[in-house]
Amino acid sequence: MTSKITLRELVAKEQVFTPCIWDCRTARVAEVAGYKAALLSGGQLAESVCGLPDIGLMTADDLVQSTERICHYSPLPIIIDADDGYGETPLNAYRTIQRIARAGAMALTLDDTTGFRGYNRWGAQFARGCKDGEIDHPVMPIKDWLAKIKASLAACEGTDCMVIARTESKLKYGLDEAIERCVRARELGAEMTLVIGLKTLEEGRKVALHDPGWKMWPDVSSRHGVPDVELEDIEPLGFNLVTMHTLEKGAMYGMMDFSRHVIRERNTVYVDRHDMDMTPEERRECMDMAVDWWLEMEKGFKKLN
Repeated sequence: MTSKITLRELVAKEQVFTPCIWDCRTARVAEVAGYKAALLSGGQLAESVCGLPDIGLMTADDLVQSTERICHYSPLPIIIDADDGYGETPLNAYRTIQRIARAGAMALTLDDTTGFRGYNRWGAQFARGCKDGEIDHPVMPIKDWLAKIKASLAACEGTDCMVIARTESKLKYGLDEAIERCVRARELGAEMTLVIGLKTLEEGRKVALHDPGWKMWPDVSSRHGVPDVELEDIEPLGFNLVTMHTLEKGAMYGMMDFSRHVIRERNTVYVDRHDMDMTPEERRECMDMAVDWWLEMEKGFKKLN
């Protein structure tokens, strides 16, 4: 198996549009579909590992083990959602990030949240009927976050892993505070920054004005059939990594559709005939799990001189 391209090499030459994944199977889908990189979502991994939303039950061991499995399996460069580094101190972040980098990650995001994961921060409040402007988004003091960024940069030395400084402070204090944090992280050596909560091209332009380096656009989406932004518009602003949550819906809706037909009809005719208009070659790519490579390797092991 050839050495995979690093994310650093990839974003240096083009804008990279990546889906969120949570296991080897979804990494395979991303590869076959034609994506050039993928992001291991903390939220989706929590659903896969714990069967619950991202409420802080997942451990650093869960994340590192999943990182190792996926990175060793997939030829794509994999980005890891490392949350707050799984601990309060820079030493916690250093150890977690060092393990992630050694497991094969090509990049990771380290954020300034307080340890309360995504569902605790806003998902549960959305479920109770709160609107985004009514939800509190606590973040750690900038000094503490920068100490973790510095520790993470040290942990990645000598590897191909790139630190993406991720801030959620826009949701609490506004865009100016988020830009300040990005600039300060950049001064420490972070190669890429990420402001959670960006939604408009105007916001992207303001960030680019003060933080002109490589940037990640968080979870692009659409409203009422209209994209928040066009990728061609944000690429000149330095947003050369864009992520999205789409595989989750595809997986869940597809499995529910197949399952309901099978239960209702008490046979597998619908599933057997419903191939999403794929060609035989496309179906094989989806199902073989790259088995040919492994079988060839096994032949080499069995060959005796």
